[in-house]
Amino acid sequence: MKKIFTAFTVMAAFNLQAQVTQINSNRSLLPSYPLSSTKTILVSDIDSSLWVSDATLAGTVQISATIKYEEPAGILSGKLIFRGRVGNNGSELYSTDGTIAGTSLVKDIYSGVPGSNPTDFTVMNNTIYFSAVTLAEGRELWKTNGTNAGTTLVKDIAVGPGSSNREYFYEMFSNGSYVLFAANTAAEGLELWKTDGTSGGTVLLKNINSGADSSSPQNFYKLNNLILFTAKDATHGDELWKTDGTAGGTVLLKDINAGTENSTTFSFFGFDFPIFDGFLLFKNKGYFRASDGNGNGQLWSTDGTAANTTLLKDVVPGMGFPYMSTLNAVVLPDKFIFSVSDAVSTSELWQSNGTPAGTSLFKEFSAVNSDIPFIMPNYQYDVNTGSFTTSLFQGNKFFFTASTDAEGKELWISDGTLPNTKMVKNINAGANDGVEFASYAFTTDTLYFAATDGIKGNELWKTDGTDANTKLVADINTGLGDSGPELTFFTANGKLIFNANNGDNTEVDLYVLGGTIVPPASSPCPGTAFSITSSITGALYQWQANTGTGFTNISNGGVYGGATTPTLLITAPTSFYGYQYRCNVAGNFSSVTTLKFVNTWKGAVNNLWNNAANWSCNTVPDANTDVIINTGTAVLNVNGSCRSITVSAGASFTANTGFTLQVTH
Repeated sequence: MKKIFTAFTVMAAFNLQAQVTQINSNRSLLPSYPLSSTKTILVSDIDSSLWVSDATLAGTVQISATIKYEEPAGILSGKLIFRGRVGNNGSELYSTDGTIAGTSLVKDIYSGVPGSNPTDFTVMNNTIYFSAVTLAEGRELWKTNGTNAGTTLVKDIAVGPGSSNREYFYEMFSNGSYVLFAANTAAEGLELWKTDGTSGGTVLLKNINSGADSSSPQNFYKLNNLILFTAKDATHGDELWKTDGTAGGTVLLKDINAGTENSTTFSFFGFDFPIFDGFLLFKNKGYFRASDGNGNGQLWSTDGTAANTTLLKDVVPGMGFPYMSTLNAVVLPDKFIFSVSDAVSTSELWQSNGTPAGTSLFKEFSAVNSDIPFIMPNYQYDVNTGSFTTSLFQGNKFFFTASTDAEGKELWISDGTLPNTKMVKNINAGANDGVEFASYAFTTDTLYFAATDGIKGNELWKTDGTDANTKLVADINTGLGDSGPELTFFTANGKLIFNANNGDNTEVDLYVLGGTIVPPASSPCPGTAFSITSSITGALYQWQANTGTGFTNISNGGVYGGATTPTLLITAPTSFYGYQYRCNVAGNFSSVTTLKFVNTWKGAVNNLWNNAANWSCNTVPDANTDVIINTGTAVLNVNGSCRSITVSAGASFTANTGFTLQVTH
């Protein structure tokens, strides 16, 4: 069906959207978990009651006053499974589909006051694995498919009323084929276990620290076809190990701090302090912080082999208490950038291309008040797969906060080069801090964040990365009062949901922010190369496409390449809008990717629709392209077409007399 829009109809449809709209008052509703693309689960910080929102006033409602929400478990069949409690009874498993009628107890595993206190949740193949307590078995491994009958004990590992581990210490991790976890028995101690979801398939994978002593496996991370983790044995301290899911393939990766000393922690007056804090993936290698005993600020890398697990750079020499984290690093095409401080006198950004020579100081800042550059990753959450991804702002930039003696702590932007690394704006003039804490959220080409100019309190601001377009969005708590906006990536119906306090009460209010969320990676420009990587791994790969009549196997040739590899390449697609892709991995199917074409208005040259330079794809939209206009005004100066059009609040579309825009869907 075709629609013909004039300037009046498009502007009337979108100019009604308020940039910031209050949808709940004084209930202290905190976004907790996205249920779908149209609903987000909220929890009251006052009484832990359960709410849902579709980002409208009318659609923000309480769905249970009696069930007190405690923590999420995961999404199964469109329902959120979560830990909750009723009255004085203990905690059990509940589920909700976002309605009053669809919110209920899944199973009363341990009736009465004690409760089973389920936790340690992980999801694999539409099943949630967790630990729970019963009188007869103690705390053990359970699973649920979201139904009463499908909620069962997997195995009583420590037979009898004793527990196989403590609450929150099972360290459960799924690779899509099995779940790894830490469990304790009297004979073996706390060791590495594996389950396929059956009692018979729940086994001790390896007694790493032989006998009854514990290896305490944790920090699981999937790297290529291996899972890395940390553990200790009788002759090595806490070190990096790896497993392929077999006992024989579970081995020490490298004894980084030779002997019985740890590479992941260091001791100070009898207390252990962490060094290792996780991995950063860059060009198929994992980068991490560890110590060989000669320094606590060392950057290491590994490809999963002992030979290629090497010290890259002693970034902060010495045995002090440095700050260096790869977890919050930003990955650019040719390097990654991360924050570093010696916790005394330095505040720096470092860069690495994966080589010792290419690992160096990028830029130094002021260490006044112990400020450390804080990188602001552009997180995106896929509610369909439950996965997080990150992307660069406008394709090549990232934001961070940092301090200088002259300007205080402010917002900065960089494309990874020194000439283009600059303060966005001195929001709070002089040496005062403009950005006090990093609360932020991204839309397609705008960063929303909390800041103060010293005249108004800590309020909602926005920027496109330029000084001129860094502006206050709303003075929610008028005057010097702080509204303290707490921004998240949770959305409903394309709107960001966030908390702020308008000053009429100590309890916070709920708001929505207009704007278009960053399109997923499956939204390329027409005619550009595009790749999809399978969400699961295995020995055999076969990509399939659904062009409207069901999924069929893809062969290499034409626009396709890598049809039997983990990554499918689609070269210059132009007419594949809506095609779906999945990968058959040895009989298991990856998540489905739906192809869409998106062209975002930039207005870089002028305001004319038919100027290709004004569009993110450097082409004028056609009937096969979704159009997004987030900022400025797009003027239709020729007859045009597009598949759909979204105009954000604060932006506009208009048509010169005599010209029409055909919107085909």
